[in-house]
Amino acid sequence: MRILFLILCSAILVSCSTQAPKEGEVKEMVRLWYVQQSSGDAAGTWTVNGVTVLSIKEDENRKDIFKTVSLVSGIRKSPPLETPPPDKEFNDPLKMDLRWNGSRWVTAN
Repeated sequence: MRILFLILCSAILVSCSTQAPKEGEVKEMVRLWYVQQSSGDAAGTWTVNGVTVLSIKEDENRKDIFKTVSLVSGIRKSPPLETPPPDKEFNDPLKMDLRWNGSRWVTAN
């Protein structure tokens, strides 16, 4: 009975502690951010071709917040206009603060 109790307590402690996001999770959040940028009518379309995660660090001042820095490359297509400008390649550094909300990673203010 004690062993079962210890295993249950260990599982709860592990699930409650926040570990840093994995590289794949950061890449997914970055791609989602660019999808959101494309949602406006006049925004044009941002197509992400590659994401390189440069760093994932725990915030010293805010509990459960992780600061991420990524390098994002892709193509920005202009919105449909009468004479649209040509598509442009982009290489952006993107800083994003992430917080675990209990079921998934979300951006933090």
